[in-house]
Amino acid sequence: MSYQTSRRGFLAGTAGAVAAICGARGAHAAGGQIVVANWGGDWNDRTVQFFEAPIVEKEGYTVVRDLDGFDQRRTKIIASRRLPRGSMDVAHMDDATAFELNALETLDAIDETAVPRLKDVVQQLRTPTFVPWQYSGWVLGYNPDKIKDAPKSFADLWDPKYKGMIGLSDAHWFHHMEVAALKIGKTLDNIDADAVKASMLEMKKATNPRIYPNHLQQEQALKNEEIVIATNYKARLLQFAAEGANVVPIYPAEGGITIIFGFVMPKKGPNPDAGKFYCNALLDPDGLVALAQKSFYSPANVKTVLPEAAAKKIAFTAEEQKNLHNRPHAFWLKNRNDLLDWWNKEFKS
Repeated sequence: MSYQTSRRGFLAGTAGAVAAICGARGAHAAGGQIVVANWGGDWNDRTVQFFEAPIVEKEGYTVVRDLDGFDQRRTKIIASRRLPRGSMDVAHMDDATAFELNALETLDAIDETAVPRLKDVVQQLRTPTFVPWQYSGWVLGYNPDKIKDAPKSFADLWDPKYKGMIGLSDAHWFHHMEVAALKIGKTLDNIDADAVKASMLEMKKATNPRIYPNHLQQEQALKNEEIVIATNYKARLLQFAAEGANVVPIYPAEGGITIIFGFVMPKKGPNPDAGKFYCNALLDPDGLVALAQKSFYSPANVKTVLPEAAAKKIAFTAEEQKNLHNRPHAFWLKNRNDLLDWWNKEFKS
């Protein structure tokens, strides 16, 4: 199977998008500048490799990349409400932050007229202002050569026998809070923020986990065997293993926590027509085949056909899928700032 996007296939897939945009907004010339906010590192590298360079830029667009951290990107979008013109056309985002930004009325609606490939996206992942791209679940990982008694649940992160062995990502502090909520109540409904804080301090005392800035530093710590247990997306743990870390994903007894990555279009973007073109281009099935085998995330476009071995590795079983917990978006909308401040001042210190 060829994993390169053919020009013929691309033109066939995007002709409808261009026509629809022209009908809605008048004549639309191909090309122009697209300001895209994204994570840096390998996430951006693969976006460029499989989509932006072979599809978007080849159609005459210039992609201006605003690479920054997750919270900084969110802050920029919120701040743009006070400006006559926004600073970006498209922002790579997760579903939880998209929920918050939509509640703050900072996002444009995106439908199948503007982005025709939305009709092929897993419907339960969609919302009116969010274009799903790829998804996975937050799970456990461990080094099988260093730990014979493997962790089986998130609750094992509180087990003193694993003290000094665990590594957590600072960038994903919110998932650690969700893990604590599952330990306490087995659900992410009706989370008690004070109980979560207390439970996190119990974890700190019992196992003293190491905190790493983000994925990349956590991966290096696994490779160096500085840590032998980690929590992360199943997709990332598979990527770590493919890049030389001795780590095996374990689906936790409590169930995993869903994560959906995709795109939003902030209001008042400098080139909204180009932004719609970009969103449609990044749902290209051939590009997603190539991306999935590097990122290990499940593609949101159902027309993406992965090789059998890759699909078996990346996908969740029917039982695991059933037991995935949806993230508590409304809870985070209310408690995010307080819990982030607490994480920085109390748990990390």
